[in-house]
Amino acid sequence: MGDIQRLQRIWDQIPKSVSSQMDLSQREIIEKYMDLFHFGDYFYVIFNTRTTQMEYVSPQLTKVLGYLPDEFRLSLLLENLHADDLPYYYHYEQSAVRFFTQLAPELFLKYKFAYDFRVKTATGIYKRVQQQIVPVYYFPEGGARTLVIFTDLTHFNISGIPKLSFIGMDGAPSFYNVHTSMMFERSPAVFSKKEQEILQLMAQGKKSEEISTLLNRSIFTIRNHRKNILAKSGCKNVQELLVQTIREGWV
Repeated sequence: MGDIQRLQRIWDQIPKSVSSQMDLSQREIIEKYMDLFHFGDYFYVIFNTRTTQMEYVSPQLTKVLGYLPDEFRLSLLLENLHADDLPYYYHYEQSAVRFFTQLAPELFLKYKFAYDFRVKTATGIYKRVQQQIVPVYYFPEGGARTLVIFTDLTHFNISGIPKLSFIGMDGAPSFYNVHTSMMFERSPAVFSKKEQEILQLMAQGKKSEEISTLLNRSIFTIRNHRKNILAKSGCKNVQELLVQTIREGWV
């Protein structure tokens, strides 16, 4: 069985939506979701699991991986995934379908999932990227249209096996590191809502002074929040915190 056929069989099991939903245009998808998920150099695609086609590829792809948008297809991605990470790619896609299958229909659009892997660039070097998948429409006959965001994590020097997490949006609970178990166990909230807001700005490279201005809070309040965030995370420094934040899906 070919790689794409193997994935198609997995995606054929995506649950059908029985609740009302809005089929957003490409522009509406970008405006609704894109400001939430990137931490540095990134590109994004709109992917159709029914056709296994990338309906749109953003031009930032060339900066991140060196390929041209019109040549970036699922087959190219699979051919250039690191051999050690490819089994996780299949396993995590299967886990995602299983996760969404057990959700109540009203929660289908309240989750994204994310995992990281290594992929070869057009120049032949490997970069570690995080792939974040946001289902934005479920076809009545099965399958989904998704927004997929690839963020370059290479500069974080992350090692080890890829990690998979399901991140709840709009108040839905999250599930972290589900690759370690066959069960989806709800993860307790690590940070308060305000701490999570500050952490997201930190992940975007904002300094305490900038965060203070953006949130209209004193610099002392922001620094205290940052201290508490670091303590709660169990990390030794901000660099370690940001790596953990990205891989755990804390924002």
